[in-house]
Amino acid sequence: MSTTQGGTRSPAHRARDTTRWDIQGLRAFAVLSVVVYHLWPNRLHGGFVGVDVFFVISGYLITGHLLREQLSSGRIRLAQFWSRRAKRLLPGAFLTILATGAAVLLVVPSALWTQYGRELIASTVYAQNWELAASAVDYLDADNEASPFQHFWSLSVEEQFYIALPLLLLLLALAVRKRVSPVTTARILLGAVVVLSLVWCIVQTSTNPGVAYFSTATRAWEFALGGLAATVRLPAARTAVARRFRSGAAVVGAIALIASLVVITPATPFPGIAAALPVVGATLVVMFGAGTVFELLGSIRPVAFVGRISYSLYLWHWPLVVIVPIALGHPLGWKSKLAVLVVSLVLAAVTTVWFEEPLRFSGWVRTLRPRRVAVLGAVCTVLVAALGASTLTAVHVQEVQAATFTKQLSQGNAPCFGAAAEISAPKPCVDERLADVRVPAPSAAKQDDPNRPACWSGKFQTCVLGEESGYSKRLIVIGDSHSNTLLAAYDDIGRKNGWRIDLAGTGGCYLTTAQQDALNESSLATCNRWKQLAIQYVERHRDEADALVVAHSTTQMPVTAPEGPARDAATRAGLVDAWQQAAGDRLPVIAIRDNPVPRRDVVACVSRMSGPTDSSCDQPRAAALGQTDSSAEAVEAFNAAGGRSALVDLTPYYCTNTTCPAVIGGVLVYRDTSHITGTWAKTLEPYLDQQLRARLASFDRKPV
Repeated sequence: MSTTQGGTRSPAHRARDTTRWDIQGLRAFAVLSVVVYHLWPNRLHGGFVGVDVFFVISGYLITGHLLREQLSSGRIRLAQFWSRRAKRLLPGAFLTILATGAAVLLVVPSALWTQYGRELIASTVYAQNWELAASAVDYLDADNEASPFQHFWSLSVEEQFYIALPLLLLLLALAVRKRVSPVTTARILLGAVVVLSLVWCIVQTSTNPGVAYFSTATRAWEFALGGLAATVRLPAARTAVARRFRSGAAVVGAIALIASLVVITPATPFPGIAAALPVVGATLVVMFGAGTVFELLGSIRPVAFVGRISYSLYLWHWPLVVIVPIALGHPLGWKSKLAVLVVSLVLAAVTTVWFEEPLRFSGWVRTLRPRRVAVLGAVCTVLVAALGASTLTAVHVQEVQAATFTKQLSQGNAPCFGAAAEISAPKPCVDERLADVRVPAPSAAKQDDPNRPACWSGKFQTCVLGEESGYSKRLIVIGDSHSNTLLAAYDDIGRKNGWRIDLAGTGGCYLTTAQQDALNESSLATCNRWKQLAIQYVERHRDEADALVVAHSTTQMPVTAPEGPARDAATRAGLVDAWQQAAGDRLPVIAIRDNPVPRRDVVACVSRMSGPTDSSCDQPRAAALGQTDSSAEAVEAFNAAGGRSALVDLTPYYCTNTTCPAVIGGVLVYRDTSHITGTWAKTLEPYLDQQLRARLASFDRKPV
């Protein structure tokens, strides 16, 4: 991941060798931890901490390099420094990105091209960590597939460190002039970064873990601690006591690193304070490892070679982990995982020995001035990013074609389009023109979402659909994202019937008093507050409204209870209690049963289809409806307690007696692992409208 000290084409033992073999061994440890974790996560729970080890190594080596230049020449030549970084990092990175991008176009379903193309570009410009952080805070992006470019997040953080550190050192040196030595200014700067970044890391990990994991601000302390170690010049260990102390400190660091592989798991809030274990451990090794047994271990040829190719191994292994299962059509087994490991090592060795090092140490590259390196880097960046842009362009063409076809269908006569196929009817509607139609295009499915900011907030707010004034009926719709997927249908229903519909939605949270699972305490507190405000809103307006309409996801943020009957009972009780508080016996409640659960790869599966739609991507009814959302049971219990409620069940439009198709009447039903497409929701509108009017009519017939 970062540079090797010594600047030699080969790490072979040589006269007056200045290579830090303990650091080379630490690189081997770090990269193998990451690779093994990605291949066998259940065998090495904390292997992902290898990335933190790389951060410490980079902080140590780069800070040491910059300080040596400052002390010898009194300045830092930024252009020269960044030029060397570009020569070291860009060739291997761009080669991997190009090869991976080509594999994506050849193997990966087009449904993933938008995400992958966007991440390809972000990786090329070293902004992948912020791209992933943005996705992490977007609730509707939570179902993103792992991208073959995802691992570039750590390289992006490193590159941002390479830009920031020399600039900050220069600015601080200018501020203090020559009154303070470069070493002291570096210690002040890096010490402040350690404190501020670590505090922010702990806070962010508890409040916004998705952003905390990828943020440069929450990772900066890891580089800075390694940098602080580089400011400490240890005296030569001339006595047995000094040698034992140095070896003991390095051993403590190694024990901390090994322990971190065991005690830290994906369930551990990370980075947070937990990251201190591998970070401090790595810092101790880089600080005290020279001249100890770790130098001997790191100089063992296989270990040294893995350390030498660690950057390329990190680059190549993850695209194989992601793309090979897609090409095979099934998850990796033991044999295929071993094959991926071997191929990764071979690719890394070939890239390092025959491409990176010959290029970096060639005469013409060595003599390239920083300005030419900058121009070449910019040109190569544009060319590589163009591959990502081409995938986005191809996706856009598919989306335009699908949108045009959908518009033509909506304007013409398409009696069997979408839910109008009525697949569970004795005689389903069949239109042969729709046999090979699939809209929206799978690549555009994720964006086929009618939700809007005015109707979607963690602070509780309502938007008005249908008629704002002069309405004949008023409905209040409360729910999570599964409720808001019907937003366009609600809007059409409101306008067609002259109704006002007040709608409020938020991620994973709905009208219940039951405690729900959440990523962290902060999101749980936000959800609980939102539910309280929702109940209060309905209570205030229940005399003005004609019905409360509720819906929620079966699978996302379920009630905190053991899965099975206990969770079903807790879900039912939470619903009934919330309805009683909000609606009481004065406002009727209409509960909409949740949509069936598709197979996890439903969109990617459909994108692989060619010709007429088949059943290869369908979900058996038993699996799709295997979990209950407890709406029907809550309706029964609420009515028994004196309330008025009814159920809307649209399952017959989703499923036959045996299966729940992925494509119905030419319409792709799902846009991800649980949400329906806006196009499908629009085709449901006549049937949702019919059932809502029927339920409202039944309430009108019942005396209060």
